[in-house]
Amino acid sequence: MLGWELPPHHSGGLGTACEGMTRGLARQGISVSFVLPKAFQDASYNWMDVYDASAYALRGIAHHIIDEQVCFEYITRHQCSLTSGYQTFAHGFHGLEVFCRACFQDMHTNELSHIGFYSRGVTAIAQKLHFEAIHAHDWMTFPAAVAARRVAMKRGKWAPFIAQIHATEIDRHDGPRIYAIEKWGMQEADRIIAVSNYTKSIIVKYYGINPDKISVVHNGIEPRQVRRYPRHPLKRRYKIVLFIGRITYQKGPDYYVRLAKKVTDQYPDVKFLMVGSGDMQAAMVEMAAREGLVEKLLFNQWVTGEMMDVAYQMADVFVMPSVSEPFGIVPLEAIQNGTPVVLSKNSGVSEVIQSCIAVDFWDIDKMAEAIIKLLKNEPYARLMVNKAQQEVNSLTWDLAASKLSAVYNDVVYGRIKEVA
Repeated sequence: MLGWELPPHHSGGLGTACEGMTRGLARQGISVSFVLPKAFQDASYNWMDVYDASAYALRGIAHHIIDEQVCFEYITRHQCSLTSGYQTFAHGFHGLEVFCRACFQDMHTNELSHIGFYSRGVTAIAQKLHFEAIHAHDWMTFPAAVAARRVAMKRGKWAPFIAQIHATEIDRHDGPRIYAIEKWGMQEADRIIAVSNYTKSIIVKYYGINPDKISVVHNGIEPRQVRRYPRHPLKRRYKIVLFIGRITYQKGPDYYVRLAKKVTDQYPDVKFLMVGSGDMQAAMVEMAAREGLVEKLLFNQWVTGEMMDVAYQMADVFVMPSVSEPFGIVPLEAIQNGTPVVLSKNSGVSEVIQSCIAVDFWDIDKMAEAIIKLLKNEPYARLMVNKAQQEVNSLTWDLAASKLSAVYNDVVYGRIKEVA
């Protein structure tokens, strides 16, 4: 399995999904070898084998490196440009810029050099392992998946490439080069897994992929007993509305700021929280100031671990106003913590959670109306949460893993049958 991140070193829902998915697959008796761009010693994954692509990639270019140990020390400190996804050289660390230049030259320097670096490592690992299928998560891993399939074919073995789409360039708007890699990867893949019917429709419409090639497997969440935290002092006076996520175009943060203005004008005793970071963060702070939301809309950096639960439990309403959300795991986490949810209709999670309020992301009036109703009518909010929690309890990673297992069997068996 090829993925870009795993907790605790992750930046969002993709890493969380990969962790939950692999745990579920392990309980199904499926052996998983997971390849990360960089594996960290402070993280343990005892249900699967985890490989460090950077270490294997470096071995392949060791003849360029004067002092390989210095380079490995730099990698270990998580400062390597390629494993971190950047294209700048190292400076001021024992003259390491000399080694970085050698590495970059070998990788044909461009803004996607880290993708090639990862692919080199995966190729080396694939030569070492025996595998039945290649499951790759999102566009960053697609070139590596094709390379790994090529390794298997050189051995005379068929190992299908299964591409799982957690988000697309249609959702993110990062640029045409990424779109081109996504489309190429989807065309190369032997099967595509979409995290929602919403995402499947995007793949068919904007990438021209045959819908028969696409299987839908919704994400899940690990069942757990949530620890309850003391009531936050802010709650003594105010109701709280919460946004958690990357502050990027896809997540609709500008709609959230407008929503904060609309609600606080009608309901003064409420605070809006925006937790996360991203390329629109500074613009959102400025927008909030222009709208007169100083002390009404509060910002905080991304939080992890138990602080996520603290944030959810602070909130009276959780809002996900995404412009385009392939699935969305954070609403499930909010529901586990007893917080009612207002969602954008452009989200995959709304396909599996009915006990929420789904509104068009652009309809600020209707979304504000829904939030105010939940803030004022506590019995209604509690009833919604109770029903939603019942739905979440059945939406497990074990269920998702059983569906993934069926896809694996279908793809692998179908190809063997065809060859025979």
